[in-house]
Amino acid sequence: MPSSGPSSGDLAAELAAASLPSRFGRTHRHLQQTASTNDAAFAWLRETPPPPDGALVTADRQSAGRGRMGRSWDSSGEDIYASVITIPGTPAHPIGALALAVGLALLEGVAQSVGPAGAALALKWPNDLLWGERKLAGILCETRWLGGTPEIVIGFGINVGRQSFAGDLADTATSLARELEGAVPTRARILAAVLCRLEDRLEGFFGRGFPALREAYLARWQSEGKQVWVPQRRPDGSERKIAARVEGLDEDGALRVRSLGGGPSFRVQSADVWLDGPGGDMQAPC
Repeated sequence: MPSSGPSSGDLAAELAAASLPSRFGRTHRHLQQTASTNDAAFAWLRETPPPPDGALVTADRQSAGRGRMGRSWDSSGEDIYASVITIPGTPAHPIGALALAVGLALLEGVAQSVGPAGAALALKWPNDLLWGERKLAGILCETRWLGGTPEIVIGFGINVGRQSFAGDLADTATSLARELEGAVPTRARILAAVLCRLEDRLEGFFGRGFPALREAYLARWQSEGKQVWVPQRRPDGSERKIAARVEGLDEDGALRVRSLGGGPSFRVQSADVWLDGPGGDMQAPC
């Protein structure tokens, strides 16, 4: 539903007064609660007239937020839940590494907001922003194709104000409020910085592909050299998980790993990677 009341109006008003880039966030729809900001963004695209490139949806709460591979996304607390609509035209390069470009923009925007403390931020392939070893933000990019032209909704959640996490998240997640000494930047200040960096990084990504940001991404990612568990397909078509070591990123952003049992290195793209072991929901997807 449309924003109303002080809690929902603060973010919208503060963001309107912030220094925003030329497109991203200038058109803004804020909701007190929605099932998912990504779903709200796609519904907005079906309206007449449709929203422009760079339109933003934010919410105070999501009742059915989700992450990659259909996982639920816990959406309680004074955090950022946002989706940006972008319509880049016919892509000149593959867009499979889009989440990596978004992750880099999130890192740069949050780092700008928190100052020197931002040195603790790191990227975890393919779609997480970490503070140290704990998850601070997640990304979900969804694309719908109209002929050869994609409509892209870039969803992200940043843990800002919450002080506690339930269930498995208690051991794997954190927030700016838990990590920073002193005042935490406002949601509007963080979001304005992220939108500025996102517009800049996506311009490079859509124009020149992942190579345009590969060096900057590698400077802040923390997966190289780590042992992981990755899916590998057997000749009969079934799948198993094997232990492997991360060797780097290919030019298009795919993860390159080598089995601990030997053999040639191979690529991992959209599949899950586990840091600890192959079984059960307790494993943290990379």
